[in-house]
Amino acid sequence: MTAPSDPSLLSAGFRMLWGLLVVLGVLLILYALMRRKLSFVKANASSRIKIIEIRHIMPKKSICLVAVDGQEFLLGMGNETISLLSALKNDSPSSFNETLTSASIQRDESQN
Repeated sequence: MTAPSDPSLLSAGFRMLWGLLVVLGVLLILYALMRRKLSFVKANASSRIKIIEIRHIMPKKSICLVAVDGQEFLLGMGNETISLLSALKNDSPSSFNETLTSASIQRDESQN
């Protein structure tokens, strides 16, 4: 049996390590490219619909703040449904928590 310090075994180990690093690098580059190309949240500058923020509440349930032509809408998204929770005013607060509070106040006012 050969000792681990055998030059042929050591060079084979380095070649295997080098090959593994090359394959890993190619996979990371492909992952970064695919993530950039397939991003669903990415909006173009000319896009009329922009997703401002998404907050996940439970598995398969979330709240989404969307801007369409400058008007903001708060949407509830479930497993197979999307429902309008509130149409927000143009002077809405900037943070998501303030927007959510504002939407709940608007909803309460509309129910009374």
